[in-house]
Amino acid sequence: MRKSLLRLVAASLALCPLLAAHAEGISYTYVDLGYVTTDLDGVGKDLDGFVLRGSFEVADDWFLYARYLDQGVKVAGVDFDVQQYAIGGGYAWSFADNMDLYGRLGYTEAELEVSGGGFGNSGVDDDGYELGVGIRARPVDALELEGAINYVDLSDSGDDTSFGVAARWFITDV
Repeated sequence: MRKSLLRLVAASLALCPLLAAHAEGISYTYVDLGYVTTDLDGVGKDLDGFVLRGSFEVADDWFLYARYLDQGVKVAGVDFDVQQYAIGGGYAWSFADNMDLYGRLGYTEAELEVSGGGFGNSGVDDDGYELGVGIRARPVDALELEGAINYVDLSDSGDDTSFGVAARWFITDV
């Protein structure tokens, strides 16, 4: 996990100029990298890992997005590894200076691999759709805050609702 964290920090530093490129207002053309933790019912430890997200504004207020998530945990000698991919589109409504409400709709695929502890090497692969709504705000030039609610419905594995929060600090003016 230490090597993954070091790679995450190095990649984050490399992406800082990309994040700072749109420090004026809220932009839907960006690439970001973040740390993610997931609390699973019935598992004593949280899944943790990273998420790489990107978005591209294709017209006024319309955007396309993509996401790659990689998480893992080892519990009682059993490794759980999760990867999730998503792609979709969305629309942003600006309702105040430097504050947007946005909605998203997309396709998602999730893979779970379990190994060790007498399980051998098994896995589950499923796909479905996702819906999301969120709010992004720039209270000051250097800081952006985001909160979101996301719903994912996988065809064979059921559905889930998640909540997300993010803060982005822009360290340079470009």
